[in-house]
Amino acid sequence: MESYLEEFQGVLLVVSHDVYFTDKVCTHLFVFEGDGIIKDYVGSLSEYAECLVGMEQGTNGQLQKATNAEEKPTLYKEDKKTRTEKRNLIKKLERDIEKIESDIQKLKQKKDVIQIEMEKSAEKGWSVLADLSNQINQIAEDIENKELRWLELSEQLESEALLME
Repeated sequence: MESYLEEFQGVLLVVSHDVYFTDKVCTHLFVFEGDGIIKDYVGSLSEYAECLVGMEQGTNGQLQKATNAEEKPTLYKEDKKTRTEKRNLIKKLERDIEKIESDIQKLKQKKDVIQIEMEKSAEKGWSVLADLSNQINQIAEDIENKELRWLELSEQLESEALLME
């Protein structure tokens, strides 16, 4: 269950007494202290407990934990921003790939139509055949360019997806 929850991309609300379990799956805590007081803490349950011990002892550990607690929200927000940017890039790449696939399909259909027209126009003269042949060559070039772009985007998508794991 822990490994599944670690890989889960959404938000979880976990209520548990098991410190080991919560340390594995939780990075942000809402600590209910009673009397309507709820503390927002970024970190694990063990880190929160250490912070409490340091505060009770009144040692330099208190200052150190407070500093770490202040750094963590910034790191968490930066990490979240980076993950969001990567997800948006992946979605954009997927949309671009779908568009290119659609464009390639349309170009292939257009090429087939021109080839049929070319077969029917064999007796209309060389100028008509040359014009249709030029159109087919241009479409073939467009298809090749789009296929190369598709390949580039697919490789980029694959590398971005691997970085997200």
